[in-house]
Amino acid sequence: KTEFCVLILIHEDVESIQWKRLNDEIFEIGLTPNRADAMSHLGTARDLRAGLLQTGLKVELISPSVSSFRVDKRTLKIDVVVNDNKLAPRYCGVTISGITVKPSPTWLQNRLKSIGLHPKNNIVDVTNYVLHETGQPLHAFDAAAITGNKVIVKNLASNTPFITLDEVERKLHADDLMICNATESMCLAGVFGGIKSGVKENTTSLFLESAFFEGISIRKTSFRHGLRTDAATRFEKGTDISATVTVLERAVQLIQETAGGQISGPLIDHYPHPASKKQVTVKWSFLTRLSGKNYTPTAVKKILIRLGFDWLKESAEQFVVAVPYHKTDISMSADIVEEIV
Repeated sequence: KTEFCVLILIHEDVESIQWKRLNDEIFEIGLTPNRADAMSHLGTARDLRAGLLQTGLKVELISPSVSSFRVDKRTLKIDVVVNDNKLAPRYCGVTISGITVKPSPTWLQNRLKSIGLHPKNNIVDVTNYVLHETGQPLHAFDAAAITGNKVIVKNLASNTPFITLDEVERKLHADDLMICNATESMCLAGVFGGIKSGVKENTTSLFLESAFFEGISIRKTSFRHGLRTDAATRFEKGTDISATVTVLERAVQLIQETAGGQISGPLIDHYPHPASKKQVTVKWSFLTRLSGKNYTPTAVKKILIRLGFDWLKESAEQFVVAVPYHKTDISMSADIVEEIV
C-alpha cells in the first residue's frame, strides 16, 4: 500500500489524488436491450436485492424519502394542456421560484463524474442525477420562457422550424410530439430541449417536467433527428408510469437543497386514464419445460414477489401474477419464466 501511494504522488497531480479518495467502487453491468427497468441505480438495486435475498441474506431496499415535499406558496401557476393522451398518457410538473443557478456542490459533481457525465450547473445536474438514479427522465424549463403561463403538449405542422439546444435548426415532422408554450414550441418531448426555454445562468424560476411518453413515438423522433439522448433511450424502452410524481418530488427536493427556492405552484398530475397492471398466466408445466428445472410453487412465489410482482392466484395447473409497472418488457408467460430463472 505504501509503494502504491508513493507511485501516485510521483505520477499524478493533487486533483487526481483527491478524486481517487472520493471515488467509490463502481460496478459496470451489461444489459440486454429489453431490460429498461435496470437502466438506473434503483432498478439495478431491485434485482440485486431479490438475488441476495435468495441467498439468505437480509437486504433492505431504501429509496429516498419525499415525505417533506410541500407547496410553499401559490404565486406561479402554470397550466398544462395535453392534446394527445395516447402519446403522453401521464404528464406531471411543478414550479419552483427563487432559485440560484450555480455550480453543483462537490458531492453531486463527483457522483456525475463517476458515471462519465460532465457537470454543468445545479439544475441540469440534479435532473441528470435523478435520471440515472431512478430511470425517469426530467426536463427543466425556464419559467420566464413559458409565455401565457401555459404548457401545451401537442403536435405541430410538418416542416415547422425548431432550434434545439445544440443551436441546430430542425424541421419538425407532423408526428413529433412537442412541448409548447402559448406561442411557440419549447422542447422535442422526451428527446431534446429548445434553445430558448432552457435553464440559464440568470434563471430564477423554473417549471420541472416529469412525464410518461409513448415509446414508439419517442424512438421515431429520436432517430428522425439524430438525437440519441439518455432521455430518449429510456422513454423508447418504457419508463415506470407509476413513479412520475415520486421522482418529480425527489428532484424538487434536490433542487431546493442545491439551488434554494420555493415550490410556488400546485403539483400538476395529468393522468386521465390510469394504467392497470398487466396480468400474466403461467402454466407450471410450461415453466418446467422452458426452464428445464423443477421449481416448487413456494420458491416461484418468493422469487416473483421479491422482484415486485403481485401474486394473484394459483392452482394445480397454473398461477397468475400482476406485472409491476417498472417491468415494461413483460407481456407473456415466457417473460415470467425468464424472470424466475
